[in-house]
Amino acid sequence: MVLEKNDLLVIRLLENQGMLWTGEELRAANIEPEEFSDRVRRLVDAGVVRSFHLTLIVPPLLGGSWVLAALWARADEPKKSVAELVARIGFVNEIFINSSLPGNIGPNVALLFYSRDLEGETRFIKTLSGLAEVEVFRVQEYSFPVSLPLSREEMVFLRFLADNPGLDRDGIARAFGQGAAWVGAKLDRLLWTEKNRNGVFRVMPGLDWTRCVNFAHIHFLLETGHRADILNKLISAGGMELVLGGRQIAGRFVGVEADVWGIAEMMERVAFLNRLSGVRVVGVVYHQELLIQDEWVKRVLGVD
Repeated sequence: MVLEKNDLLVIRLLENQGMLWTGEELRAANIEPEEFSDRVRRLVDAGVVRSFHLTLIVPPLLGGSWVLAALWARADEPKKSVAELVARIGFVNEIFINSSLPGNIGPNVALLFYSRDLEGETRFIKTLSGLAEVEVFRVQEYSFPVSLPLSREEMVFLRFLADNPGLDRDGIARAFGQGAAWVGAKLDRLLWTEKNRNGVFRVMPGLDWTRCVNFAHIHFLLETGHRADILNKLISAGGMELVLGGRQIAGRFVGVEADVWGIAEMMERVAFLNRLSGVRVVGVVYHQELLIQDEWVKRVLGVD
């Protein structure tokens, strides 16, 4: 598929809130609802958007102290390692499968997951064979003294969405025989957004970036002695950002990320980075797949 600029806009919207945007919100994002729906169908037909999944924001839903953690590693067999990790780590959310140039540099597997016992899960992760350059680290910490109380009706609503995550607001209203106001009230309470950080669910797409022939999201791996704040100023002129605030990868590299439209632009960005004093590009990592893990979600909600 030849990706267009508004296709990428739609993908980013889907990653943020699935199909659950209001018309007003879409217009504020500079896309009309009809175009949004048309482009979603186009992306699904092309296999870029492979699926939709409801995922839970565990801390407010279950209450207590939690960590949102990240893992990145080099795996001999990425899909096999992911299966082993998912089988033992209870609340894996997002899974990233990457490729790199050269082929032996940078993480080709990354996970985001919720944990109540990060130290114990880290010990298990480091026992797995087939993984190298393993790093597990905290992204965010949460503390909810009590869980968000959900009514029976709200649990039914979440179970329905878990089974039908690709519906928009109108489709949900038709399925429940309710009006837009009823659906909106449920989503205002339960859907996690930047404005509602007490929400307990999101809807996210599974993505296959390899179907895009003219686009990639790239992490450029740099060797540099610059502090993160200095490096960030240097790369901002090229429209790039530090990965995780400049956290080192494998104790050697700093990641810089950008959306790249074609090989020529990628080479231009490499040349820009190499021209910076004290910076050398040693490789690139590009996203292949985004997988959303929802088996545990359905168990928590009691969905068959």
